[in-house]
Amino acid sequence: MKVNSNDTNLTPQLISNSSAAKINKSPNNKEQLNNEMERLAKDIYHKDMLKEPEATYDKPMNIKTNNVVSTRETEEKALNNIRLATVNLYMPGGEVSNSVEKMFAQYDNIMAEIAAEQPSLANKDWGISISQSGELEVTGSINDKEKSLISEKLNDNGDFVVAAKEFKSSFLAHIDLGVRGWSSYDVNEDNFSKIFDLKEILDNSQGGTSFKQAWNKDFSWLELNDNISSQLSRNASKR
Repeated sequence: MKVNSNDTNLTPQLISNSSAAKINKSPNNKEQLNNEMERLAKDIYHKDMLKEPEATYDKPMNIKTNNVVSTRETEEKALNNIRLATVNLYMPGGEVSNSVEKMFAQYDNIMAEIAAEQPSLANKDWGISISQSGELEVTGSINDKEKSLISEKLNDNGDFVVAAKEFKSSFLAHIDLGVRGWSSYDVNEDNFSKIFDLKEILDNSQGGTSFKQAWNKDFSWLELNDNISSQLSRNASKR
């Protein structure tokens, strides 16, 4: 999903364009409607009926369509889930953006420590993935000794490790609640490490001059969103 700074009404647009959020409450046909109304009529109790309480009441109407019960409450819950997912996946201040910004704040220090011991690693092809167990793993075409050095520096930084776990958990939690956009891709516990390279995300989350002037910080949620979209399109399959 491409997000730009002029999209001030992003959340409403995402929600209004999401046909998956609509729940059809209409019976399938006229016969089904008649049967439903007949059943409801039998379920209305009156005070003159034998052994019934004084109060008169009607049973709440829940119309079944394709074996799914749809009510106003379920519709509102579905829409709220979509709003929540939209904010936490794509927007500044959302859980995904916040978790990556925390990693970003530690990243320069980690890279400086690595460069101090192995300056050549800065220009080599390697990446960072997070395993199913939540451990940070070093990938790429470097030798085992180099991977061990990088892994040690990464995992010794507790704030970075916690933020990486938050990124994974928040992304997986909200992608299943959303519709379209990133939610169109099949991302789960099993394939997360194969889809996302955290180093690539961090290397491409630096804001440009205009962004820094507008937001007064280096980390750019716009660049982050662009890179996540790019990695999904390259590495993930559609649902």
